[in-house]
Amino acid sequence: MEARYNIYFAGQLRDGHDLASAQAAMARLFNADEATVARLFSGSQQLVKRNCDKSTALKYKQAIESAGGVPVIKAISVATPTPAAASAPMTAAQKIAALAAAPEPAIRRGAPSPEVPGAQGNDTAGTPAGQGGQIEDSASGIQLAPAGTPVLLPTERAAPAASTVQAPQLSVGASGERLSETSPPPPPPPDTSHLSEGPVGDILPTLPSSATPLSPDTSAIALSPDGTDLSDCAADPAAPPDLDLSGLDLAPAGADVLEPQFRNKHDTPAPATDHLALED
Repeated sequence: MEARYNIYFAGQLRDGHDLASAQAAMARLFNADEATVARLFSGSQQLVKRNCDKSTALKYKQAIESAGGVPVIKAISVATPTPAAASAPMTAAQKIAALAAAPEPAIRRGAPSPEVPGAQGNDTAGTPAGQGGQIEDSASGIQLAPAGTPVLLPTERAAPAASTVQAPQLSVGASGERLSETSPPPPPPPDTSHLSEGPVGDILPTLPSSATPLSPDTSAIALSPDGTDLSDCAADPAAPPDLDLSGLDLAPAGADVLEPQFRNKHDTPAPATDHLALED
């Protein structure tokens, strides 16, 4: 039976290391984002590496300790497969069943996600930086390519789109060439050599007028003496209009002025007044 190990980290720091520097070092070590670093330092044990051999466990231990953390390494027992079982590859259903039976949750980069045996990047917070080369998963033999390795083959990549724009009527001008015609020069300023300045407060002469001045005849107009009554200058009262009133007649006293259809109707009878009398 070969000894296998699970690597955990619970946020415990080594003596002489502060929390901020340890978090920054762990983020660089595992290339982890803020959410993953927060879970690593949450106080509960988080799975960093599952089912690794002793040499890999020692590499993780040294890397975490160099970052200021205290790793938690737990040995697990893995039964040696029989020859018949070793020759048969593990199916997807068997991998899923093994995943369901695993008690430890795994933290993937970015968000919590179960660790699938044999999948790329199945470490909790990434592979410790500085190890170099390809990282091999001892459970399935699948290797992780180094950072920056193209994922798709050249035949699987989409060809760049070719431009089909045709513009035969356009041309490229020379460097520094104007895109519009040069504006015409401004007109010359007016000639003011015949003008001069007058002294302050001087009255400027008005321009000559071509209109003929008025000269009304006022020989028949005279001024009245002081205190003269000007009432005789009032207009005579207007004459009364000549109206034909032959078709009009005055109604006798007490006659109704309005026609019956226009009079107010009193349905209530008048009160009796025969018992009333006037006194001297």
